[in-house]
Amino acid sequence: MGSASPSTRARRRRRASFSSPAVRSARATRAAVFTMGAMHEGHQALIRAARGEVGPAGHVTVTIFVLVGGWLVYSAIRFRARPGRQSDPPQVHGSSRLEWGWTIVPVLILIGLAGYTFHKLPDVKDAPSDSMIVNVTAQQFSFSYRYGANSGAALGKAPSDAATLVVPEDTPVKLEVRAKDVVHDWWVPALGPKIDAIPGQTTTTWFKATQPGTFHGQCAEFCGVGHSTMLITVKVVSAADWQSYAGGLK
Repeated sequence: MGSASPSTRARRRRRASFSSPAVRSARATRAAVFTMGAMHEGHQALIRAARGEVGPAGHVTVTIFVLVGGWLVYSAIRFRARPGRQSDPPQVHGSSRLEWGWTIVPVLILIGLAGYTFHKLPDVKDAPSDSMIVNVTAQQFSFSYRYGANSGAALGKAPSDAATLVVPEDTPVKLEVRAKDVVHDWWVPALGPKIDAIPGQTTTTWFKATQPGTFHGQCAEFCGVGHSTMLITVKVVSAADWQSYAGGLK
């Protein structure tokens, strides 16, 4: 029997390297991290939906999460291995209806989301020039805040409660967001879109709260084992209360 050709030996080496314990372990770790992040984001989406903090796009996301998650649970229970059951299920080769279905439905969902996005695009505006500046720094696993220009507080001062950003109502607030370690995401659904915090970069977003209240959010980018504890609290107060609060920070 002749020896294998160089190309055959190279293919065998590649297969062996791909199936090595180290590679399998790395793949399993990446899969576990991805799954944990996806489960967490789905759980948070359900909580926001229950609070009424999501719009139409959020409801679509929750619906997809429930349908896919429910189907996975059903399949895991219904088709689990049992004594005496054939190890391999019947093999089905080709189903035009299924293939058309899983092609058309995602396309329709994407068209709907795109239409909603374009409908909302005219509402996107730059922050007013007189916006109150707040410097936001993200690190595992918290956000910190420093007041900047047009805030009425001494430059560089932090809120009296480091975990709670206090701002006045009916005032445009521009966030200048940075990260110390890995990518994070500042998001309070009731106050506007999420904004990435990227190491080495400054990203910006802004909001204008029209009524007093306390609004909650969370880091929306899976950033490590403490991701679920990276909470956000924004307290909106009246103009008079803000003047008193800001005066106390000087």
